[in-house]
Order: sequence, then C-alpha cells, then structure tokens
Amino acid sequence: MIETYNESHLHRTLKILYAEQSGGLMEQEVEGKICDIVAESGEIIEIQTGNIGKLAGKIARLVQNHKVRLVYPLVTEKYIETLDEKGALLSKRKSPQKAVIYSIFRELTGIYPWLLHENFLLEALEVTVTEKRIRTPKPIQLANKSRRFLRNWYKSDKELRSAGNTWIFAGAASYTALLPFEPGKEFSVRDLANAGAGKNASLMIWVLVKAGIITFREKRGKSNYYVLPAIGE
Repeated sequence: MIETYNESHLHRTLKILYAEQSGGLMEQEVEGKICDIVAESGEIIEIQTGNIGKLAGKIARLVQNHKVRLVYPLVTEKYIETLDEKGALLSKRKSPQKAVIYSIFRELTGIYPWLLHENFLLEALEVTVTEKRIRTPKPIQLANKSRRFLRNWYKSDKELRSAGNTWIFAGAASYTALLPFEPGKEFSVRDLANAGAGKNASLMIWVLVKAGIITFREKRGKSNYYVLPAIGE
C-alpha cells in the first residue's frame, strides 16, 4: 500500500495566497484546533481541497464564537502528468473530467447543518490544476484502501495552474440563486437536472432540503416535488 497523505502544492499555494490577501497568520491554534489562517479581522479561513465532510466537527465548534470562511477549490480544468519513480515525465494529457458549480453540493452533505449559520461562509474558487501521478512497477492499493481495482500509479501532488471565478455562499439567497425557478413554483429532480444541474441535481436537492433552504411539497407518481419558500416566508 502507498501512503499519499501530505500537504499538496494546491493547498499550500492557496493558503499562502489567502493569508497574504487577509493579512493573516497561518497554522494558528484556535480553541484547540489548528486553523489554516486567522485573518487580521479575526476571521478563520480554512482551505479544503478534499473531502469537506472531514471538517464537520471543526466547523461545528469554531462557528459558535468565530467567523469561518471555508474555501474550496473547484477543479474546472485538470491536466495529468505521469512520472516514473525517479521523477522523469512519461506522459501529459488534459483530463476530460471537469467540475461545475453544481458539483460542489457533492461535498456539502456532511456540513449542511451549518450552511445557514450566521458565522459561516463558503467560497468556491474555480481553479485549473495539474495532477501529478507516479507510475509503479505493478498495480497497488492506496493506504486508505479506497481502490476497488488496483492501479499501477498513485497521485503524488496537485499543483495550482490558475484561479478563476469565485462563488460566495452566505445565507439562503446565495444558494437559491442557482435554482432557475420562481418562489412558490414546484420542481423535481428531473426539472433541475434539465435546467443545468445534470447529474448533480439529486444531491443538490438533498442538501438544500436538509439545510432548510427549500422544502418538500408532495410526491406525484414516482417524482418528488420541491418548492422555494415564497418571498417573506
């Protein structure tokens, strides 16, 4: 098995960037938690390049007494470089996989209770990255045993190439702005998928319902229908 845990170039670069922008200090302890950045304003900034759900406990504690900004780099373009074990480049290609803003809801299932907390802000930063992979002599399993099928490579790093648009989510209106439906108008998962969310529609609705941002209205046939609260509700 290969152990691949370390701070990636992507995480380190964004941490430095946000520390400079906020006039903050990196790797600061707050209430027994090591935080990526404590800004000059006192805001805590966490950069999470992987599973956001792993920060659930940390967020739950910190938002009680502090403003918390969670920055998530949304990979909208990715290049893959494969190297041998000595570091020589074997191949380079552009990945067909790309995230869209709706993709972020796949990361929010573990933190939905705090999406509307007055001290919580989510920032999705669109980025282009280079993922570096090391070719191995034979197929291997990863340390976390996450592979269903063994592969003859493992990820060694992820580097930031460029940053683009920023999406800010703070309060219900910032989330419902992604929904192309009028308040009070019913819609289903299929409606949302056809409106642009695609395969992300089901999880997006799940998160929004759990967070209390939209509500379940009724089931008709095999489809559930949801609604945005009317203005003033």
